[in-house]
Amino acid sequence: MQQAIADPNNELFLSVASIWEIAIKVAIDKLTIPQPLPQLVAEQLSLDGINTLDIRMIHVLKIEELPLHHQDPFDRILIAQAICENLTIITRDKKFVPYPVSVKK
Repeated sequence: MQQAIADPNNELFLSVASIWEIAIKVAIDKLTIPQPLPQLVAEQLSLDGINTLDIRMIHVLKIEELPLHHQDPFDRILIAQAICENLTIITRDKKFVPYPVSVKK
């Protein structure tokens, strides 16, 4: 996982869905972060050279085609985005494996 992230030949993306999920967890006190989320996201994206991946209509529509191996709506949009954009997902979550998407652990 760290090797894939550190490889300068790989273009990195952070889905807006992930930022949305973090915002919810911070708001309900399930996650503590060291600074306000807008500042943290902006700094980390810039520092690590990560692009944001917006949620587009094609991503949302792709969800309808996905089998229900995974119930988490945030993970399902990440899977749909990866399929539509031909991206690899970096995760340890084994529920991603049954989907037709490239996964790195």
